[in-house]
Amino acid sequence: MRLFLPLVCLVLAACSALPPPDEAAETPLLHDGRAVKGVKEAVVVIPGALSSVGVYDAVFDWTLPHGTFIAYRYPGVDGLPLDHRIDIEGSGEIIAEALNRLGIPKVHLIGYSTGGPIALEAARRMKAPDVDVALLSTASDAPAALIATAEGVVDMLKAMIRQHGGGVDETLIENYRTLLYGRKHFTEAELAERSRQLAALQRGHIVKPPNKMTLAHTSDLMTWVLKRPEELKGVHIGFFHGTEDSIFSEARTKRFAARIHADEFHSYPGQGHLLFVTDPGLWDDIRTFFGLAGRG
Repeated sequence: MRLFLPLVCLVLAACSALPPPDEAAETPLLHDGRAVKGVKEAVVVIPGALSSVGVYDAVFDWTLPHGTFIAYRYPGVDGLPLDHRIDIEGSGEIIAEALNRLGIPKVHLIGYSTGGPIALEAARRMKAPDVDVALLSTASDAPAALIATAEGVVDMLKAMIRQHGGGVDETLIENYRTLLYGRKHFTEAELAERSRQLAALQRGHIVKPPNKMTLAHTSDLMTWVLKRPEELKGVHIGFFHGTEDSIFSEARTKRFAARIHADEFHSYPGQGHLLFVTDPGLWDDIRTFFGLAGRG
């Protein structure tokens, strides 16, 4: 471990040669056509590394009669060219500047995994008087991502052993089971079978991403630190986290939540990193946190 973490830092620093998002040929932001001056409310969704805004399909079905839905895309995903990298602060600044220009008074941000830090960086730059942030299976600041990378290598090795060396894609499918319910669930026959069935549905969909994309999505998170948490004063912050999250541990995330004075921390017993797959009540919990429950 002592050798692995510095090595990861050196490799990522050497390979993250793509420019930041403000130099991208195309804006990472997508909206539903209602993101115009005069709109009263916005729901802004930010996916995690190597994931699509499609993880928020259930959110896009919410009723928002006087509002707009805005999504932040990652390079190489959702039709966006792989011509830049994710910069946590820079990505947050792009979101905040867009919302500030529109003068939207009420903003709801949802950040999943790597998207959590981006949501926080956006929130602390918002001029809106009413801002709340839902952090879903979120990363916390350094060294959380470095620890997650080291532990993830071990998880992948264990997945390879469990599926008897069937290749990279099969190893990823097997590791998906750990992402669903954590490292302990294999000892429970019923839950292990459930994870096997869910993972089987992903065969052909989960494949090894290009190294260039992986680096573009993850390198900045390795060293990101929330520099001015006091600027989040007045922002309504809630965490939604599985107790068995194998990427970002609940204990470490709770310490981060306490440091930024989060208003709420929702724990999901027995759930892993992919809460939006395993817990059908998650989106209702977030909608209630935002005060949007009852709108349909």
